[in-house]
Amino acid sequence: MLSSLDPVTAQKPSLWRALTLDLELRPLITLAVLLGLAWLLTRFINLGFKRVVERHRQRGTLLPETATQLALGRRLLTTVIWITAAAIGLSQFPELRVLSAGLLASAGLSGLIVGFAARSTLGNAIAGITISIAQPIRIGDDVEIKSERGIVEDIHFTYTVLRLGDGRRLIIPNDMVASEVIKNATMGGVTRVARPEVLVPPSLSPETVRSALLAVANEHEQLDRAATPPEVYYVRVDERGTLLRLVATCTDPAAADRLVQKALARAAQMVFKRAL
Repeated sequence: MLSSLDPVTAQKPSLWRALTLDLELRPLITLAVLLGLAWLLTRFINLGFKRVVERHRQRGTLLPETATQLALGRRLLTTVIWITAAAIGLSQFPELRVLSAGLLASAGLSGLIVGFAARSTLGNAIAGITISIAQPIRIGDDVEIKSERGIVEDIHFTYTVLRLGDGRRLIIPNDMVASEVIKNATMGGVTRVARPEVLVPPSLSPETVRSALLAVANEHEQLDRAATPPEVYYVRVDERGTLLRLVATCTDPAAADRLVQKALARAAQMVFKRAL
């Protein structure tokens, strides 16, 4: 008679039990804790960077180079945190330690020169870091690249967003930005792009002020008609009111200064007239 322990008659373990037979609870808990900490840390970093940007805007010290460095710095820190958390979590499993070691190595300089298939992505990431340091272009700059002209709307880790005159967005890989010849109309100590900001009180309609600012910009005699048309952005909305920003390209820096004065005078006239 065959015993119940006979290998011939013993039941084979299910597929799920075969996969989880040697899996311990401690590595799973460690991995979950690491991913949770990474999520909390990235949330904290994003909140901190947003507060810094908001503080600069309130003080009027948010320069284009500062906005560019803060945006790329936030994305770089977030990427490093998730890569590190995933690598440490995978190292808790003996079978995956080789994979975790490779993941950690990819975060360093040695990982940047390895991986032929990922050379384009890594090149764009390196170019994004280079742009944040050298800053050939900055957020808000009026630039022309490959016969396309527009305003730099955002600079991500691997690509740059250019807002064209017709409202379309042009997505440019950062390695192209770092290697192509770019015409930057905003570069230098002076700029011909007017960027006045107006705080509209809650008692006044922001759309009314926005239309007035656009009218002042479009009627300006030295507005650069070949550049991106003037636009008014909503920068902030809170209990103090709505902060609007006019962005318009003029023919020279002096014309931009005059447009700023005209826009501020028109906004002040509307705000104080309403208050009276």
